[in-house]
Amino acid sequence: MSNIVDNPTSYFRQLTPERSGQLRAMEQEALDEEIRIVGPLVGELLYILARVTKAQQILELGTATGYSALFLGEACAETGGSVVTLELDPDMAGRARRYIERAGLESTITVKTGEAVDLLDHLEGPFDMVFMDIEKLDYIRVLPSCHRLLRTGGLLVADNVGFKDADEFNQAVKTSDSWRSVSIFSFLPLHSPEHDGLCLAVKIS
Repeated sequence: MSNIVDNPTSYFRQLTPERSGQLRAMEQEALDEEIRIVGPLVGELLYILARVTKAQQILELGTATGYSALFLGEACAETGGSVVTLELDPDMAGRARRYIERAGLESTITVKTGEAVDLLDHLEGPFDMVFMDIEKLDYIRVLPSCHRLLRTGGLLVADNVGFKDADEFNQAVKTSDSWRSVSIFSFLPLHSPEHDGLCLAVKIS
């Protein structure tokens, strides 16, 4: 039986995906201002999930500066799809729009400003993929709307499920007959925080 690599944290940190100068600048901005972003590993995971599922319509809850939206938008630009992303803070939404324009994805990604719980009531699906990254206490509040908006067979991805405030959401998804899910606690280089959980759930009914 093979042994695990020496110093796995250092080993897997060196496997962090490469990214553009703009993404690196956004990472430094997030570090300087203590803005929580998903980082390049989770960003690349979102891109891969969007591509392999051939998602045409993606909904993101929690834009911040638009870091994760750029990965989702890149995937949609390659499949002819689009992203709708929701952000509470007008300043953050403005920053995100500027970064999206610099990336040439303004025709692919739409940023809506307001409280996610309220904005969801005015959206129509179906979406192929939903990415949740808002206040963790709100995960359970928006879960019914995400279920309504996501097509059967669609993918729900929730970040930061290692936080205590996500517990009610975690239990609800695990015990629901409407979802088939897996929650993973792992090392996520340059994520905030670097040791955290992700939940992936397929809507089955």
